[in-house]
Amino acid sequence: PNNPTGKSDLPGIDVFVSTADAEKEPPLVTANTILSILSVDYPVEKLSCYISDDGGSLLTFEAMAEAASFAKIWVPFCRKHQIEPRNPESYFGLKRDPYKDKVRYDFVRD
Repeated sequence: PNNPTGKSDLPGIDVFVSTADAEKEPPLVTANTILSILSVDYPVEKLSCYISDDGGSLLTFEAMAEAASFAKIWVPFCRKHQIEPRNPESYFGLKRDPYKDKVRYDFVRD
């Protein structure tokens, strides 16, 4: 109904992702999890995502740095085009074209 401030009334959400061993928990899986969380349909200012790497893996650190760079493109793209699923690995692994017979010139351009 009436929201004069334009701010969301939804509560803030903190999401914690933990990992311990880069060999048992591949960093790509962790990165896809983080990207999925960040791209949910929820107000950006109300969502925080934290990662705890108990193993202190350099590989995980570097993968998360790359994921953060990719998130700058992926998250706005998902929100603009209502991408589902929002996990990049799942989305790019789809066997069907979710946009078949739908002309979206801005989608291709983006």
